[in-house]
Amino acid sequence: MELRPHSILTTVRSKPLITCAQCGKMIYVAEWTEDVDDRRVRHLWECSACGYTFETMARFPAAA
Repeated sequence: MELRPHSILTTVRSKPLITCAQCGKMIYVAEWTEDVDDRRVRHLWECSACGYTFETMARFPAAA
Protein backbone atom coordinates (compact mmCIF):
# COMPACT_ATOMS: atom_id res chain seq x y z
CA MET A 1 0.00 0.00 0.00
CA GLU A 2 1.33 3.41 -0.96
CA LEU A 3 0.34 6.55 0.93
CA ARG A 4 0.03 9.71 -1.11
CA PRO A 5 -0.42 13.21 0.27
CA HIS A 6 -3.65 15.01 -0.61
CA SER A 7 -3.13 17.68 -3.21
CA ILE A 8 -5.13 20.81 -3.83
CA LEU A 9 -6.20 19.49 -7.24
CA THR A 10 -7.66 16.36 -5.69
CA THR A 11 -9.70 18.45 -3.27
CA VAL A 12 -10.94 20.86 -5.93
CA ARG A 13 -11.96 18.05 -8.28
CA SER A 14 -13.72 15.98 -5.63
CA LYS A 15 -17.49 15.58 -5.90
CA PRO A 16 -19.87 17.59 -3.69
CA LEU A 17 -21.29 15.88 -0.65
CA ILE A 18 -24.95 15.93 -1.62
CA THR A 19 -27.49 17.45 -4.01
CA CYS A 20 -30.81 19.08 -3.18
CA ALA A 21 -33.72 16.66 -3.42
CA GLN A 22 -35.98 19.44 -4.77
CA CYS A 23 -33.94 21.41 -7.31
CA GLY A 24 -30.80 19.28 -7.80
CA LYS A 25 -28.28 22.01 -6.93
CA MET A 26 -25.08 20.98 -5.17
CA ILE A 27 -24.79 21.39 -1.39
CA TYR A 28 -21.21 21.27 -0.13
CA VAL A 29 -21.53 21.74 3.64
CA ALA A 30 -24.19 20.80 6.16
CA GLU A 31 -25.80 23.69 8.05
CA TRP A 32 -25.64 21.73 11.30
CA THR A 33 -23.98 18.51 12.45
CA GLU A 34 -24.85 16.79 15.71
CA ASP A 35 -23.41 13.73 17.46
CA VAL A 36 -26.48 11.71 18.43
CA ASP A 37 -24.43 9.07 20.24
CA ASP A 38 -21.09 7.29 19.80
CA ARG A 39 -22.28 5.58 16.58
CA ARG A 40 -24.60 8.13 14.89
CA VAL A 41 -24.16 11.62 13.46
CA ARG A 42 -27.07 13.73 12.18
CA HIS A 43 -26.67 16.41 9.50
CA LEU A 44 -29.09 19.22 8.65
CA TRP A 45 -28.85 20.42 5.04
CA GLU A 46 -30.28 23.59 3.52
CA CYS A 47 -30.22 24.41 -0.18
CA SER A 48 -29.06 27.97 -0.81
CA ALA A 49 -30.82 27.95 -4.21
CA CYS A 50 -34.36 26.98 -3.19
CA GLY A 51 -34.35 26.92 0.64
CA TYR A 52 -35.32 23.24 0.95
CA THR A 53 -34.11 21.66 4.23
CA PHE A 54 -33.66 17.99 5.07
CA GLU A 55 -31.74 15.72 7.45
CA THR A 56 -29.45 12.77 6.91
CA MET A 57 -27.91 10.41 9.44
CA ALA A 58 -24.56 8.62 9.28
CA ARG A 59 -24.26 5.35 11.23
CA PHE A 60 -20.94 3.79 12.11
CA PRO A 61 -20.26 0.18 13.15
CA ALA A 62 -19.70 -0.61 16.79
CA ALA A 63 -16.09 -0.55 17.96
CA ALA A 64 -14.50 -3.98 18.13
